[in-house]
Amino acid sequence: MKRSTAMFVTCLLLTCVSARAAVKPGTHQLALQLGAASPQSYNTIDGEYGRFGRTGPAIGAGYLYQFAPNLSFGGDLNLKALGERHIRTGHGTGEVDSSAWTLLAVARGDLMPDGDVRPYALLGLGLGGAKREIRFGDPRYDRDESSSGLAFALAGGADLDINESWLAGAELRYSYINTRASEIGASSVRTLDLLFKVGYKF
Repeated sequence: MKRSTAMFVTCLLLTCVSARAAVKPGTHQLALQLGAASPQSYNTIDGEYGRFGRTGPAIGAGYLYQFAPNLSFGGDLNLKALGERHIRTGHGTGEVDSSAWTLLAVARGDLMPDGDVRPYALLGLGLGGAKREIRFGDPRYDRDESSSGLAFALAGGADLDINESWLAGAELRYSYINTRASEIGASSVRTLDLLFKVGYKF
């Protein structure tokens, strides 16, 4: 039993290591991203100055079309729940829930396109938005505020080809959303995201 289990694990590892599943021009890639987003910007709420939320979960989906051996283009949707924080103002103690999103056109450059491990750099440009829900327990002061504008992202990461069809990877991304201070108390919403992904190629 132990011998057969060891043989199975060895075969599985050899299959993964020897996949050499280089992404060729014309390949499509779909990926699901899960991770965490840490806010890097600050806002003002009724005179209270603080970070725009807290570190919270991020989820996203992406599509890439391999245009050349080391260049691909596509799209990316990312949603971030930036947590809850408490504030004290003249209206009493309130709770603030913050969130953000980006919808980007992306360009990606693979540094080692023929390897099973493919480091890359990514640039994204598109639209984004941010929202905060403020609750004091009094409808006179409770409110939802949102703002949207142009957004961009810079990222670096690496993909590991598991076999010809599947991959796993990780990415560190800086996102910037241009917002209006008059609407949410912040002239921009910036986050640093750590994303883990599972992808399918066809």
